[in-house]
Amino acid sequence: MRSARLPLIIFVLLYSAFVIFVLVTVGQLPDRVASHFDASGAANGWMSRDSHVRYMVTFGSFFPLAVPVVCYCVRFLPVGLVNIPRREYWLAPERKSETINYLFRHAVWFGCLSVCFVAGSHWLVVDANLHSPPQLSTRLLVAVAGGFIAGLAWWIVVLLRRFMRVPQ
Repeated sequence: MRSARLPLIIFVLLYSAFVIFVLVTVGQLPDRVASHFDASGAANGWMSRDSHVRYMVTFGSFFPLAVPVVCYCVRFLPVGLVNIPRREYWLAPERKSETINYLFRHAVWFGCLSVCFVAGSHWLVVDANLHSPPQLSTRLLVAVAGGFIAGLAWWIVVLLRRFMRVPQ
């Protein structure tokens, strides 16, 4: 049975780096931050710098924790409420603990991916506000969103590969 220690350590390091990143880059933002953009990247929504920082730290705190918290709580649910492929096999009493630990460890990796996505989102806003008028970079948006989507796809494939097969 593998421990969740490594992904937890990486999660804490990434989250700490995210908070430091927000605090270091906040000075690059104007008092009135362009925070929403239309399809062409032009700013069409604004908020104060303090509101943006509060939003990013709050969103950066809760979004990355959502999946790990749910997967941690699975251990307290009746087996019938857990929806994974081949549930009867993977949640049999002799494998339940290992399966639940795997789900949590895998969810923490998703939390790491999510922290990177939130940090990238903050960077998109900082970069956009460095221009006059503020302009969201399509190239950076594709990189941040594409990286998150690719990471999410990888995460789902790994999860499904684990639970779709039943060892012989």
